[in-house]
Amino acid sequence: MTDKNELAPEVHSSEQDDAPTQAQSVAERAGELRQQLRSPTESTKGPNEADLMGDSTQDLVDHMRDMESSGRIDMNAYRGEPAHDDDESLYKPSARPEDDS
Repeated sequence: MTDKNELAPEVHSSEQDDAPTQAQSVAERAGELRQQLRSPTESTKGPNEADLMGDSTQDLVDHMRDMESSGRIDMNAYRGEPAHDDDESLYKPSARPEDDS
């Protein structure tokens, strides 16, 4: 085997010196972290040191998981907005859009 001092300088890659930041090292650490977590979409609450919100406050992830488990989509964000269906016969007469003609 050849001695490292005899190798040409271009054989050594300085990018390989930082092993902890290499892709395979980062992937190994991520795999270890994944085993510690229960679910990537699971909601976790912080320590709540300021006591501004109780622990029972529903956050966005909790709300999304509730909709997923119940099969019901929360449409409250669209409350009061017109529903523009292609088939106007689906509307009740009082809810049909006005004809601009």
